[in-house]
Amino acid sequence: ALHMTFALLVSRVVDLEQQGRDPVQLRQALEALLDRYPLCFGYWKRRAELELAAADEPAAVAVYERAVVPCAYSVEMWTLYCAHAARHWADEPERVRGLFERALQYVGSDYAADGIWDKYIAYESAVAEAAAADMGRVSALYARVLALPLRLHDVYWARFAEFAATRTASELLAAESEAALASFLTRQGAHPVTTEEMRGEDEGARKLRVYALLEARYHFYVAFHAPRRALEEPIRRRYYHVAPLPAAELAAWRRLLSWGAAQPTGHVCDPLEPMAEVLPSFTYERCLLPGASVRSLWKEYALFLEGKGAVEDARGVLARASGVFFRDCAPMLLYHAQFEEAHGGLDAARALCAATCALPPPAIDAYLAAANLERRAGNTDGMRAAFAAAVDALRGEPLAALVRHAAAVERKLCGDHARGVALIESAIAREPANELLWDAALECATSAVVPAAAGAGDSPAYQAAAALLERMIAADSPLPPPARRRAAARHRRDSRSPGWPRRGAPAQTRAAAAAAAPPCPRPAVRSAA
Repeated sequence: ALHMTFALLVSRVVDLEQQGRDPVQLRQALEALLDRYPLCFGYWKRRAELELAAADEPAAVAVYERAVVPCAYSVEMWTLYCAHAARHWADEPERVRGLFERALQYVGSDYAADGIWDKYIAYESAVAEAAAADMGRVSALYARVLALPLRLHDVYWARFAEFAATRTASELLAAESEAALASFLTRQGAHPVTTEEMRGEDEGARKLRVYALLEARYHFYVAFHAPRRALEEPIRRRYYHVAPLPAAELAAWRRLLSWGAAQPTGHVCDPLEPMAEVLPSFTYERCLLPGASVRSLWKEYALFLEGKGAVEDARGVLARASGVFFRDCAPMLLYHAQFEEAHGGLDAARALCAATCALPPPAIDAYLAAANLERRAGNTDGMRAAFAAAVDALRGEPLAALVRHAAAVERKLCGDHARGVALIESAIAREPANELLWDAALECATSAVVPAAAGAGDSPAYQAAAALLERMIAADSPLPPPARRRAAARHRRDSRSPGWPRRGAPAQTRAAAAAAAPPCPRPAVRSAA
């Protein structure tokens, strides 16, 4: 069904694009697609280009700003947005830099983030060349990227070595950063050996010293990130796709998540790149791009955050899951409702239960969850309203199971046996041929019966049970013949039990019981030899 929905929405977009129809219709089609599948970065780009085609660049920016909310950890989405900024904000370099820096906060340390780092480096190089300025900003970007666990880590070092050959020491590393970097490497046990040629403050000595510090830092991060890069390397799908995530890919992501959650953080304080350590929450967010349709990943992420005391963050994760990717999934909605109830969000839990009850087809679990939520909250009226709504919505075996449970709750917890009987009767009125409902009514009636004793047959419970059986086998009973025969057999069996009411059955009831009873087999007559 998920594939069919996606295919239909995409087909609608493609048809409108090919036919060159009214852009309003195309805009509506793209909005419908992105509402259901908000991680499809390519369609966000199409949506922004639709605004650019109308010469409305601010509207295109608004589209990109909407896109980076659900796609906050998508390298591709930020790369598209930053490319738009570099192309259309040529006269506002600080605005472009601000966008790049926003992007790097989310995706800069992603294993596959080389695309956005390349664009940022290319942008700063072009700005510096146009202004005939030094390349200090470019060098700073190289220093930052070389502290991260990117797949092209070694390639970036080769590029930087080539870049550094024609740059001054001050372009490679500011004087105020040199001491901080040396102190950092000393703490990590990675400070390079200082040779005689490096002593002094002339350009040649300082460049040798700075380059040695940067090279030592590069080798430190090669070793530091090696375990993570080994786990990242087998992962191929890092983007959202409507097709399920292959089992091998999911297993690879789980290995990375387990490893990351066990690693200590906060002991690498790099003066040139504060995000050198990848937080476990970042790994979870990146995993949820290709794994958005894996319900267990959302639950594990919420549990991880909850265990860290980040309840609001966990709430946000579940809100994204139940509000976007699993809006039609009753188990996910109910899991979110349980979380909200556990953390005092009773109104939110009620809303989630109501949304679950509204899903087609009606499910008994949804109504039981709503009723039990109200019961735990001490709202008896709300519980009864949920049971009544279930009677209106359910049919067949689920309806019988629900009213049986509801009657037990009324009897055992509320002390109101009559209300349970009335609920079952209302269900029988809606579906009179449902034998399971009559069985639930008999169970409810006999649950109030005391052990057999003299005079027990005169109790209201015995009388109610006998009356139910008589209704089931009466000539005008709505039950089908097989059910009436089973009821007649039970009636005969129970009428012989001690304590069963000894009253004369009406003539029409005796006749109905006889008619409902299976015919007695006649002995075979042998023919004379």
